[in-house]
Amino acid sequence: MAKKKGYYGYIELFIIYTLILIVDIYGKYFGYAFIDPNPYFIFSLFIAIRYGINLALVSGFLSTAYLFFSLYIQAKENFTGLIVSWQILKIPLFTFSLSFIIGFFRDMYIQEIENRDERIKVLNEKVKDLENEIRKYKNVTVDLEKKLVLERKGVSLLVERLKEIDYESAEDIFNESIDLIFDFIEATTVSIYTLSKNNFLRMRVRKGPQYLPNSFDIEKSVVISMAKEFGAANVNVLYLTEMEYNFEFEPAMAVSISAGKNILGFVIIELIDPEKVNKNTETYLKILSDWLSTLLMASKELAESDEEMFIKPYEEFEITLKYIEERRKRFEIPYSIIYFTVTQNVEIEKYRKIIRDTDFVFYDPEDKKGAIILTSCGKTGLKRVLENIEKIKSIKVLEAYSKE
Repeated sequence: MAKKKGYYGYIELFIIYTLILIVDIYGKYFGYAFIDPNPYFIFSLFIAIRYGINLALVSGFLSTAYLFFSLYIQAKENFTGLIVSWQILKIPLFTFSLSFIIGFFRDMYIQEIENRDERIKVLNEKVKDLENEIRKYKNVTVDLEKKLVLERKGVSLLVERLKEIDYESAEDIFNESIDLIFDFIEATTVSIYTLSKNNFLRMRVRKGPQYLPNSFDIEKSVVISMAKEFGAANVNVLYLTEMEYNFEFEPAMAVSISAGKNILGFVIIELIDPEKVNKNTETYLKILSDWLSTLLMASKELAESDEEMFIKPYEEFEITLKYIEERRKRFEIPYSIIYFTVTQNVEIEKYRKIIRDTDFVFYDPEDKKGAIILTSCGKTGLKRVLENIEKIKSIKVLEAYSKE
């Protein structure tokens, strides 16, 4: 477009100056030397304003050439004397100087306008990019809000299902929880492994076709080792690690079951649809693992079948109660507490008959006082336990209540 405009300028320049020259020669005006304002001068200024410094200089040379040509045609005898006179020389002098100044400032003005236009274009592009980014983030935010709503609904539903589980022993806990998580996340294979002191994993319960071995060293699995260190991990970590691994020992997802710093075991998704390996599923597994850790903390000690491990020192009561209370606030799972004294030593089997594997017994032999924490137990369950305690003459209940 700029080139076309330049060509049109040269054509316009040639045509107008030729017409001015024809009128000059026909009217014997001697290059309009004695006419003020001079048409060659006026048109040069017009060209400088319209087209800028480059065409203004061309216009100056052309107007001077036409001026001298007109004088040569009309005053051959006095031509040399005329062109060196001030009356004639001032015309090209003023034409060149004023055309140059006007053309220079005109070009600066046009350049400033073009620079502003360019900046406006750049800013418009940035605005469009920002609008696209805002639109993109708005869509992501909407999707995230939807996912969070679904996740909250899922978490609430999972917690409600956990509260409904009825159990009497550690095996009930494993069986009920494995059924729940299997159905809830629609996995192909779910299992719970316990971790021994020598870092050996042993399958406790499984639902679905077997993929992992029933027992193996935890070091053989990168995913489970990562879950042990960070609390949770999935098969995607295999793409980031430089460690050697064997798919035979790598599950889709794993979440640790921990009590304080102690790792009790792992909830493991052996096989699942790849699209379900996401944060939602990980959140559900973490909730289940926290719930399991609260219950298994007691049942694991009980599995030792040692009286000192079963009946805990009374000093540990507050620490355990704080742990149970945190779980109640998080999952709204009720618990009950019974404070009691004994008139004589009570055989451990009598305690076993009145509580479940997952409940806690604390006792101070010096003061002969104790406390029982009944995990996942509301008023109905507490009433049943109190009825059983009444049958033991040597135990006197001081206080009992439920927190729901």
